[in-house]
Amino acid sequence: MYNELVISNSSFEVMKQKNIFSWSVEEREYYVFQGPKKDYIDELERQAGKEFQLHLDKLKAVPLESKASSTALAYKAENKKRKDWIIQKKLPLNESSFLLYLVDRAKGIGSSALSKISAAYQAANQGISAIGATFVSDVIKSKRREEVQCKKTVVEVTIQDVEKITKRAMDEITPARDRDALLAIFSFHVMLRASEAAEIRWEGVTQKDGMIEVHVEKAKNDQLRLGRSSFFNYKPGSDADILMCRWRIYSGGKCPYVFANLDGSGKLTKSSISALATKMLAAIGKPGATHHAFRRGGANHMRATGYSMEEIQARGRWRSLAGLQRYIKDVPRAQGCLHPQENGIGVEEDDEDFE
Repeated sequence: MYNELVISNSSFEVMKQKNIFSWSVEEREYYVFQGPKKDYIDELERQAGKEFQLHLDKLKAVPLESKASSTALAYKAENKKRKDWIIQKKLPLNESSFLLYLVDRAKGIGSSALSKISAAYQAANQGISAIGATFVSDVIKSKRREEVQCKKTVVEVTIQDVEKITKRAMDEITPARDRDALLAIFSFHVMLRASEAAEIRWEGVTQKDGMIEVHVEKAKNDQLRLGRSSFFNYKPGSDADILMCRWRIYSGGKCPYVFANLDGSGKLTKSSISALATKMLAAIGKPGATHHAFRRGGANHMRATGYSMEEIQARGRWRSLAGLQRYIKDVPRAQGCLHPQENGIGVEEDDEDFE
């Protein structure tokens, strides 16, 4: 009844700690191939024999090597959850059971998580049938509609808000304010995720020719895990420059990470960065805004000042333009229109549409 291998909790946790590229051939085969895909490899192995064992080993390895290690680990985890659920329900490990599992998970998770479950299933199997794909698409679309109806009001963060945070730091002159303001500046202009901000190192921040280069070690669009660099204009002697110099001097090289604890004992975690951002935004009159509001605000600031979607995508490290589009609000400049004052048109007329 079961043509897929079941992973015990203990062995799964052991494998979770290992880099997938250090897995043995047996381990790769154990976690990747399921159903018809596994049957195909088994049949090929019987036909080819030991003479082509190296070729077969390579063939077993490429499904993992073709993906970023984080993606492969995420797919492995999702497939384990699916198999455990199906076995617990005493169902066959096939496409029909996968669809039942997807509907069950839709009760408590979002559309993005459902899409990952589907991708993990298709990566481990030969794909999915046409009718199955239709049902998967409908389940995910239905969840997205549900999310839109329940969506909370987005609190916008603008360049003026970042300037308020910066001014507070310049006025108070404390290490905590300097660090937090620098976090706001970087998060807005580089459009950092909280997880990315936690990994920024001093050695990855370079000032040159009126620009700052920020090396992001772990970005979502970095499938080869080589790191990505984002740049933004930066004036020597500006408030941002002063804040960074003050914080760097105070840090004194005690921690290699830019956003560290005040005593230099270690870097701030993703959750700590999120909490700091929420607190500093609430202090300037933006209650309910989260760290991600800096990322959204930075993208809209770039768009409103004339940058192309491709430029915003590159600086903000979005995987696709479709993913970025959800962040961008409608503004005249984004559609090729200038503000009446910039276009030389009289301003006596009602310009309500531009507010």
